[in-house]
Amino acid sequence: MASVLSIHSSREGDRHTLTLTGELDMASTPVLEAKANQLVSQGARELVLDLGQLEFIDSSGLTSILRVRSLCEEHMCDFALTPGERPVQRLFEVTRLIDKLPFRRSRHGKRGDARAEADADAAQPARAEGEA
Repeated sequence: MASVLSIHSSREGDRHTLTLTGELDMASTPVLEAKANQLVSQGARELVLDLGQLEFIDSSGLTSILRVRSLCEEHMCDFALTPGERPVQRLFEVTRLIDKLPFRRSRHGKRGDARAEADADAAQPARAEGEA
C-alpha cells in the first residue's frame, strides 16, 4: 500500500517549517502547494521544507518543490530545504539541482551539506552483491 503524504506545520517566529512525511508524488503535490500558498499569502517571511522524513519523491514532487520556491520568491519569502535521506537526496543529485537549491542544516544539528555527503558516498567503493 502506498504511503500518503503527511505535512506537519510548525512555526518559530517568522519561520514556518513544513515537515513532509511519506511520498511526494503526482497525487500529493497539490496538498503541498496549497499549504505553501496559504502560508505565504498569510505573510510568512521564511518557509522551510523539511525532507528528513520523506520516504519517496518523484519528478512531480521535485517540480512541486520548484513551484514552492518560485511562490516564495514572488512573495518575498525566504525559502530553504532540510536534506532528506539518501534515496530522496539522490533525485536532487541526478537532476543537478543539489547545488542550485538552498539546503540547510538538518534538524539534528549536522551540516546539511548535501554535496559533501554525496561526494563522501561516491568515494566509498561499491560492493558486489553478497560481499560483506
